[in-house]
Amino acid sequence: MSDKSKVILIVEDEKELLESYKELVESAGYVCMTASDGYEGLDTLSKNVGGIDLVLLDLMMPGVDGLEVLRAVKADPDKYGDIPIIVLTNMTSENVIKESFDLGSSSYLVKTDMDYQGLVKELTKYLG
Repeated sequence: MSDKSKVILIVEDEKELLESYKELVESAGYVCMTASDGYEGLDTLSKNVGGIDLVLLDLMMPGVDGLEVLRAVKADPDKYGDIPIIVLTNMTSENVIKESFDLGSSSYLVKTDMDYQGLVKELTKYLG
């Protein structure tokens, strides 16, 4: 399996951002799945265990927020898979950053600081 057939799930509730991240991920050569909220993200992960290689996860979402998704996934690797989760958010609170790492996130990126090369570099770090 080549690196370029790696599958990334993007969980993001803002439609425009979801589409732009999807384009970015696909232009980098990865296969992309999307979820527009935490419920859909957890559902997609549980139905595709072993088929998703990495998750890009927004934190601020209605219903189930990103920290709840992170908590659920890391608490039940049999149900969701044991995969890297990169938090991609605009939240810069040290408490939130610390909590996301404590819950098991692999990386924490601030959307406003992120450019195309930076995101691709981060994806490559976890996907080869």
